[in-house]
Amino acid sequence: MKISLSVLRFGLTVGFAIATLTTIIITLWELIENPGGIFRSPDGINWQFVFETATSWFIPTFVSITGIAALGHLIWILVRRKHYSTAKK
Repeated sequence: MKISLSVLRFGLTVGFAIATLTTIIITLWELIENPGGIFRSPDGINWQFVFETATSWFIPTFVSITGIAALGHLIWILVRRKHYSTAKK
């Protein structure tokens, strides 16, 4: 139970951090670049489109990175545990 909580916590933390950073970078980049004038117009910023872009980057990045980070952390724990148990013998 202790391992599963640490694996889950690690995955969620890394997933959130990377998804947030990626979302901020991509959304700002798109807002500045303004392809086809869809983010900004003479009327101002289209906040709904900015929100949709941020959401479309955050959710899949969060889900995939959380899974990868949690699995990687679990493998790391199991490898270390195996290494230390064989080193004691």
